Amino acid sequence: MRKSLIIIIGILLIGAGGFALFGKKQPAQVGCTMEAKICPDGSAVGRSGSVCAFAPCPAVSSDAPPELSSTPKFVPPFKRVEERVTKKPFGIFIDPKTSPIQPEKFRGYHTGTDFETFPEEATSDVPVRAICSGSLEVKRSTSGYGGVVVQKCTFENQPVTVIYGHLRLASVQAAVGEDMAAGDIIGVLGTGQSQETDGERKHLHLGIHLGTAINILGYVAEKQTLKNWLDPCQLFSCSL
Repeated sequence: MRKSLIIIIGILLIGAGGFALFGKKQPAQVGCTMEAKICPDGSAVGRSGSVCAFAPCPAVSSDAPPELSSTPKFVPPFKRVEERVTKKPFGIFIDPKTSPIQPEKFRGYHTGTDFETFPEEATSDVPVRAICSGSLEVKRSTSGYGGVVVQKCTFENQPVTVIYGHLRLASVQAAVGEDMAAGDIIGVLGTGQSQETDGERKHLHLGIHLGTAINILGYVAEKQTLKNWLDPCQLFSCSL
């Protein structure tokens, strides 16, 4: 009798265990959609887990190169430009009687900016660098400048021509039509009071004329005409 009771209890326990194991409601299996998310590094991740959340994107390296700016780069033609604009800035009205340069042969509103040399540069070559990237359009000697170079560039998606006046033409290695990058050495300043500068002091006249037409005028009679030129010091700082 006792043995039969033990057998019955064992059968009941086994049945209860089976019910607990197989009778328990199983969670419904979740099927995620096949959507994909594009990560910053270009890879893709899908949905997963009980709530079908997107998997995390791979970490982006902080060493990734920055995006390149679409704005053309302008650089100064020399070092220490902020110390060189001491006599004829952009737009100044020049008169032979009141000019900061004596003797003076010009009159009118200055269409460019003059960058002066330092005393220690009086007898040494002073390299002039291209302030922008573009092709060399003119390389010749002309009245008022001596050696002059004109480069075609772009400013705010508009064409401009850049005038580099008072250069030693023999030092300009690039040929007309050749591309030059911002920062490339164009040539050196001409010797003061010589044919290289048409008798002018040793300095750089830098002018920027709007449009594709080449205009190397250093002065204009009417102030409103200056709207056809840009102040170079707006493109790179000339202030201390």
